[in-house]
Amino acid sequence: MGALLTLREDLRDLKPYVAGKLIPGLVKLSSNENPRGPSPKALEALAQAASELHLYPDGAATELRKTLAELYKLKPGNFLVGNGSDEVFTLLAGAFIRPGDHGLTAQETFSEYTFAVRLFGGVMDKVPLSQGFYDLDAIAAAIEPKTRIIFLCNPNNPTGTAFNQRQLEEFLGRVPPTVLVVLDEAYGHYAQMPDFPQSFSLLERWPNLVVSRTFSKIYGLASLRLGFIAASEAVIRDVSVVKQPFNVGNMTQKAGIAALHDLKFVNESLALNREGLEFWNQKLATRGLSPYPTQANFFCLEVGRDAQAVAAAMIEGGVTIRPLTSFGLPNAIRITTGTPEQNQLCWKALCHALDTIPTVR
Repeated sequence: MGALLTLREDLRDLKPYVAGKLIPGLVKLSSNENPRGPSPKALEALAQAASELHLYPDGAATELRKTLAELYKLKPGNFLVGNGSDEVFTLLAGAFIRPGDHGLTAQETFSEYTFAVRLFGGVMDKVPLSQGFYDLDAIAAAIEPKTRIIFLCNPNNPTGTAFNQRQLEEFLGRVPPTVLVVLDEAYGHYAQMPDFPQSFSLLERWPNLVVSRTFSKIYGLASLRLGFIAASEAVIRDVSVVKQPFNVGNMTQKAGIAALHDLKFVNESLALNREGLEFWNQKLATRGLSPYPTQANFFCLEVGRDAQAVAAAMIEGGVTIRPLTSFGLPNAIRITTGTPEQNQLCWKALCHALDTIPTVR
């Protein structure tokens, strides 16, 4: 009897994704979800589409891509949709990464970029953040002949920090046209800075730019798993080669279309987030704490204590938050902005944790 198959040697040090904890009965502020729930229009669309469960979905997501094109003033051929942003990143790597090619990203950022590159035999190079921000100059300087794809998270997960239009354009001007730049704007809807990049308008000027967005955050559809990329039609054609034929279900497509049209829900969600961030900034200041300047629906806070211990103590207080040990920040936590009631409960739990857990020396 032969030996059992084993995991590829080059993947044996690859760690599984660590998700935010969901504990029944507790307030979950660990995964940056919309505390208002899903768009009511999306719920209505789901109900109407339920009678079509016996039919295969439109593999081309024709109506959804048409709606995205109208919203972002591009062509349907500029879009590809996926089973969440995670799948889209994997598709990009599958289309363009060959064994031995290199990817490039920040050290303290979303881990799925590394997963996607490594999955196809690539090597991921990483540049440390600079005071919580992407160091675009250092990333540009780290580009080498084997670099094939660069992942930028803006606003960054987990710090919430963002770079502006000028910084992005200067960076793109330093990237060879043979290197793909994937700009992950999962939290882009939440950005309040006036010079946040108008990334979709840059696609014609830089054919090697890909912009990624998700329906999991502002639209409240995390459980349906829906994301998309916008890019040149040539890039979309290439990525479509490695896409599964029915990767996004019919109900998900219909809910996504409805959510895109629900501007009232989006605006109310943005207002709630602004109020939540104001609450947290005021409360944290009373204890001399200052989070990283966030442009997202969460904030990152250095607590000077073991992050895992702080998270465990806050569970006792009825709230789950995200310790950032898996991001390489062992003394930092990430908290999603919630409803006023959730924020109050979380603040109480955080104060208790800070008062009872010793600081790290």
